Amino acid sequence: MSKPNLLESGLKVDYRLQAVEALAEAEPASFDAITCMEMLEHVPDAASVLRACADLLKPGGKLFVSTLNRHPLAFAAAIVGAEYLAGLLPKGTHDYKSFIKPSELAAWLREAGLQLDDVSGLAYDPIRHKAWISGRTEINYLASAVKA
Repeated sequence: MSKPNLLESGLKVDYRLQAVEALAEAEPASFDAITCMEMLEHVPDAASVLRACADLLKPGGKLFVSTLNRHPLAFAAAIVGAEYLAGLLPKGTHDYKSFIKPSELAAWLREAGLQLDDVSGLAYDPIRHKAWISGRTEINYLASAVKA
């Protein structure tokens, strides 16, 4: 059975090129769920992005985040391995100082008024192009939080 085409399903997609902080100011409490995947380590103020995401969520809304942990294994895998050895990413894609420890993410989420639900590791096999949930968070991890 084939998957339905999103355009044929009647789902309305509204693409925007806009800072999340500006969207939060214009449309607070408008979303049931927000995903913020593999980008927090690339923005100048991750805490500001998380506050804006919290502002955008309706009460009971969920935020899903993935990012890289500031851990030596993440440096080895994401920078040395992916950028320099395997060439999977352009050199300079990541700055180790911008990686985020789970404890830092949890504190920012609490400050934004969100309650952390779960933190799980995210593993990836570049040879087989497969990813899976793991108990190890040293390299890449997923987190979910809910707005009270």
